[in-house]
Amino acid sequence: MSRVVEDGMSDTGAVNTPRSETRPSTSWREAIDRWYRPLIVAESWLALGYLAVGALWAVAMVTVVAVMASITFGLVFVVVGLFLIVPTFALVNAMVGVERSRAGWVGEPIAPRPLRVPPDGSWFRSIPATLTDPERWRQVAFIVVYVIAAPLLFTLALTPWIILLGLFFGIAFDVTSADLVGIAVGLALAGAAPRITVAIAGVTRSFVAWFLGPDPTSALQDRVDELAEQRTVILDAVDAERRRIERNLHDGVQQQLVALGIDIGRARSRLDEDPAGARQLLDDALTKVRGAVGELRVIGRGLHPAVLDDRGLDAALSSIVGSASIPISVEVVLDTGLPDDAAATAYYVVNESVANILKHANARTATVRVGESPGPSGARAIRISVSDDGRGGADAARGTGLAGIRARVEGADGTLQVESPPGGPTTLVAVLPIQQLPQPLPPPSGVT
Repeated sequence: MSRVVEDGMSDTGAVNTPRSETRPSTSWREAIDRWYRPLIVAESWLALGYLAVGALWAVAMVTVVAVMASITFGLVFVVVGLFLIVPTFALVNAMVGVERSRAGWVGEPIAPRPLRVPPDGSWFRSIPATLTDPERWRQVAFIVVYVIAAPLLFTLALTPWIILLGLFFGIAFDVTSADLVGIAVGLALAGAAPRITVAIAGVTRSFVAWFLGPDPTSALQDRVDELAEQRTVILDAVDAERRRIERNLHDGVQQQLVALGIDIGRARSRLDEDPAGARQLLDDALTKVRGAVGELRVIGRGLHPAVLDDRGLDAALSSIVGSASIPISVEVVLDTGLPDDAAATAYYVVNESVANILKHANARTATVRVGESPGPSGARAIRISVSDDGRGGADAARGTGLAGIRARVEGADGTLQVESPPGGPTTLVAVLPIQQLPQPLPPPSGVT
């Protein structure tokens, strides 16, 4: 048995750590820190300011609306009020827009609901469109309800602070009231008050979002309409691509095979009488076979290249420009591999873009760059850039090439931008979002 001496060292030289003395004190400090930290966090005071300003802003909004409505209604009988209807609702829209922006104090700003756009034309044609828009009346209803809800919610959030201040001043100036119950309640409220404030601010923002934010059902319907439109565009592009492949097979491979059959037939008839002529016809037939095989390879690469599965996107894009008649540089910089659908879409975009350059651009050089880029919502995405120094003037309305690229990109929830002024240069930029890039596989066990 080792004997503990007064300096904390045992007679064996080991240090004895008083664990039972350090752990409880540390846990108490952490608990106290967690409970009272909201008092010094900006979020709590910003939430209180959000509620206070909201109560004042609600009163200001309802006052302005009441005054404008009284003036407009009073002047309607002399026609002048009719000219104030549209500005009044525009003012209401501006005021609730401020409230949507203020929601950014305690979260994200709230996106607006779509309003009915007044038709172009005379001033009186815009009045019925404004008066019959349910969303504009929803804004008016929000102001009427908010002038009651905002002060009430602010009062609820302010109540624990008032009680806390009352207990503080009571304990500070009246020693007889400083009993244990008052002190305990004050200590509890010091940590609870900011939490209550933040919670009520969240409820207030949700209330504003329900009134003024986009309708989830409407957003889903818009998304359904968008996908239906994309489906129609994709089907049209697929049909155009099918016709193009059929035309290439008919005008290219099929014609060469017919000519090949004719040459072989002529060679067979001359084989005994004119061996040299038959040999020449067979050489011509061999040339046509090679041409047909080359065209079939081009068509096959346009559908889905085997090299994309075997060697990846970099090698597949290099195979596209390998047989080009002009120098085309390819740069692929990716941290990790791509999902199959993203790689196939990227290949299609580059393949069609290079084909358009070779057919229509009259360019001397071109470049292809593929890299990672943040998408519109911050998610990971790949950015495909194809540029050339050709004559420019590329227009999706004049052919199916750019229209097919746009349909393919938008079908993958991507974006496409084409800059092609007359005289060039032309730059095509496609951004394709990637839900989740695959991570590299870990090394086998025991390998470093």
